[in-house]
Amino acid sequence: MATVRDHSHDAALLDGMDNLSVVWLDLLDPESIAAAVETTRERLGRIDTLINNAGYGLIGGIEQSTPGQARAEFETNYFGTLDLVRAVLPVMREQGGGHVLAVSTIFSATLCPPALGHYIGSKAALETALQALAVEVAPFGIRVTIVQPGPVNTELSRDWARPADDPRPDLIDTLYEWVGSQPGLTLEDPADVAEAIVSVVADDDPPLAAQTCPDGTAWVATALRDPSRRSEQDRLPRLTG
Repeated sequence: MATVRDHSHDAALLDGMDNLSVVWLDLLDPESIAAAVETTRERLGRIDTLINNAGYGLIGGIEQSTPGQARAEFETNYFGTLDLVRAVLPVMREQGGGHVLAVSTIFSATLCPPALGHYIGSKAALETALQALAVEVAPFGIRVTIVQPGPVNTELSRDWARPADDPRPDLIDTLYEWVGSQPGLTLEDPADVAEAIVSVVADDDPPLAAQTCPDGTAWVATALRDPSRRSEQDRLPRLTG
């Protein structure tokens, strides 16, 4: 079962997928969440796996972003995602188990690059909540996995924070240039990320956190080895120097 906010792309989504159904869901609409969960349970009889991949990115500096933009980021990426998780948990608990996955980013586990503070902040908050959830639902046989891809070549919905009086008008362009120039950052293909997620779902003992490529694992490992974060700061000389 796939969920969408826009049914105009259903034909492409369903092409060659005879066993896939599509249902409308908006993370900001509690009624749509309840309806989607109920429809899925009615059609499939159970919900073994929930993959949270919805969201959008606010690109821009902390000073440049408005409070409304920042709140909208968290409403979707944090509160909306947790609303869906809470709606599914009773189903999984009743059936004796399940697996909740949420797509985050390697940057939520490492030093956050400038111009991504609110986006990564929403993902980091979600990761912290899901870490607690993993312990809370373990007695019911429910597993939780945080999926951490690196930069992915997708058409993620974005909002741009570029005010007329921007003190750093080059910040966003510099960010994208930096991401593309890092030898330790692989621009991942969405199909490869999907395959990595399928592998985690098929794992009988899934991890709490899973990166989707070796470069991503190495990027996170560097952060975990250096609590001072200095080695990460050294990766951002053109942005911070």
